Amino acid sequence: METKHFISIKAYPAIDLKKAAEYFGLPVPEARERSLTIEGEKLSEIFKYDTRQKRVHVFSFGCLVFEDMEIDETDKFLEIMQPITGEPDYRMLLRYRESHDSTITEDGSIGLWPESGAPAFPPGIELSHTIAAVLAKSAALSKEEEDLNMLLNEAYRHINRSGEGIFNAGTRMYAKTMAHIVRFEKESAAGFGIFDRPASTGRKLLLRDAYDKLANYYELDERYDLLEKKAEQLRDIVRSGSLERFRRQENRLLAFETFLLMLFPLSRILGTVFARSGVKDFINIIFTNLLQKLNIIS
Repeated sequence: METKHFISIKAYPAIDLKKAAEYFGLPVPEARERSLTIEGEKLSEIFKYDTRQKRVHVFSFGCLVFEDMEIDETDKFLEIMQPITGEPDYRMLLRYRESHDSTITEDGSIGLWPESGAPAFPPGIELSHTIAAVLAKSAALSKEEEDLNMLLNEAYRHINRSGEGIFNAGTRMYAKTMAHIVRFEKESAAGFGIFDRPASTGRKLLLRDAYDKLANYYELDERYDLLEKKAEQLRDIVRSGSLERFRRQENRLLAFETFLLMLFPLSRILGTVFARSGVKDFINIIFTNLLQKLNIIS
């Protein structure tokens, strides 16, 4: 039995596929595809040796999927990508990744994963890109899951501080939270299209079936639904915090206005009192005695 090994990594915030296609001399992929595959002679030309059945799948949302490649080959490809992507984010690269094996039996039948109890797919069907698409989305989701969890924890810390009477969640915290929510929705829905099958997958029933089975194996839909719920929790926290800040600002403004209104009659009263000579003389005597005791005047 033969095994095909896939490694998916989240290495960049995003990748410009048009630039990548031009850089590697490949056709620009369809807009809905959101990926390109480097294989065969083109990959051998890049590495300067025969790469046989190895492939690299490049996704617009910053993920790379390496098929049957060694560690030194993945490192070399990241170096080759630098003119169009810059340095990879090594923290993301090490943290958000997926490793997956599919199996090929002696008669050529393909199993999506070794322990799969589902019927194997017939020989000749090309599943590599379908598998790569699911792995790339899973790695991208892993990053969003951790980012949103961190933001939620931070938001709850601010809520606890508020309960202790030291609420000080400034504009920066709310701007940061809302910016991440907007970016999450934009990247997930429009960027890596978590609910969309790749264009090439949607054209064949077997590929669609393979995609759906593997997406279910990695729980893509459930994970994305959970992220949306967490994003909604963050929105609620931001709204309540904004209302709290507005209420406090409004109370401070009301108190300041009240203070200003009190100054007008107070100034009239003080003016009337100090206009009376008796009071004025009394105050002068007090201050004169005080200054004499302090030896300021003789």
